[in-house]
Amino acid sequence: MTIRVEIIATGSELLHNKTKNTTTPFLVNQLIGLGYEIKRISTVDDGIEEITGAVCEALRRADLILLTGGLGATPDDVTREAVAEALSMPMEFRSDLWEEIQQYFDKRDLSTTPINMKQAYLPCGAYALHNPLGTAPGILIPYDEDVTIVVLPGPPGETREMFLHEVKPYLIKHYPPPASHKVCTFKICGCGETVVCERIKDVIREARESGIKCSFLSGPDEVQLILELSDPGDDNDNNELLKKLGDQIQTLLGPDLYGVNEETLMGKVGEMLIEKGFTVGVAESCTGGLVASYLTDVPGSSGYVRGGVVAYSSEAKEKVLGVSPDVLKDYGAVSPETAKEMARGVRELMNTSIGLSTTGLAGPQGGEPEIPVGTVYLGLSTSEGEELVRKIYYPKVGRLTLKTIAAKRALDFLRRYLINSSGVD
Repeated sequence: MTIRVEIIATGSELLHNKTKNTTTPFLVNQLIGLGYEIKRISTVDDGIEEITGAVCEALRRADLILLTGGLGATPDDVTREAVAEALSMPMEFRSDLWEEIQQYFDKRDLSTTPINMKQAYLPCGAYALHNPLGTAPGILIPYDEDVTIVVLPGPPGETREMFLHEVKPYLIKHYPPPASHKVCTFKICGCGETVVCERIKDVIREARESGIKCSFLSGPDEVQLILELSDPGDDNDNNELLKKLGDQIQTLLGPDLYGVNEETLMGKVGEMLIEKGFTVGVAESCTGGLVASYLTDVPGSSGYVRGGVVAYSSEAKEKVLGVSPDVLKDYGAVSPETAKEMARGVRELMNTSIGLSTTGLAGPQGGEPEIPVGTVYLGLSTSEGEELVRKIYYPKVGRLTLKTIAAKRALDFLRRYLINSSGVD
């Protein structure tokens, strides 16, 4: 039986592009991995009428409905009330939840505000989902024998923890994945969806002829190719087929493919640094510390990350990282020369095997014909005297998106160097 899923993201900030929605892609990957079929994804304003209407529509189509956002304590957090209205369920106060919320504040030596009391109300008969990272409990409602509604908090970290530890075990028990269902996700950095599609078009054709569904999920400078097999045939044959296609994809994409399934870009970089016994220091300008943040997202990263410097001004680049004032004067802060000296400076400052740097124009103001907004230089310096630089250019993507792209491309630059130092420009 195919499980039809709809995902509804709530929040005006998502519609106005003020906040990047990272929760929906996470849920999509998780649900596809369970063998469910995503039928619709929507984003609605955080108003009762809008959310109620979206839920009522989804009830006519889906077996499983997931909503994210609007579980906070402020007046614009109305998802719980909207879901209760859509399902014609009265709200009830849960004293046990109110006690948990108070304990959350007490442990942090904070005062509980009366406004938080609204988070202790749930639609009558709903199950509360524990939130270890915040005060907003999630909501799970077995609406009838065929439909389940799940409401998760908006913050990505809270959504992830709640889904993995509370929701996923429930779904596996009540909506067991098909025994024959298999999913492989291939993660690519540095080339777009159409380029990937062209390079592996023969693999895609063979996969589809074998009954394998192929889909692409694109993010900032990253593409995920998802192969989904629901063939009730022999498991050994299916495993061999997926392995064969995976080997072909690896050969055709080469170093552009950085991971499979749960592997991450920062995780792969960490693995290679540990394997080679290298350490790294990071000097950042336009990315504002995001590269160091990504590197230290990995448990055990203290074994290879020595530290980082956010040298946003030319003065900081000169005084902290030792960038030559003549280089800054002659070439500018956004230049290959400055990127190299930043990488060398942080490597010497941190006494590391490798120094990695970013410097660029995130905009929206500034820029000139020779160095337009969207230009970023990535620098890499090694204790063996190698100094490399790579330019990336992403105009009109917005400040926050450019920072994300530049940080990921810096990690990818390092990854490619660790794979083959002579094969990096």
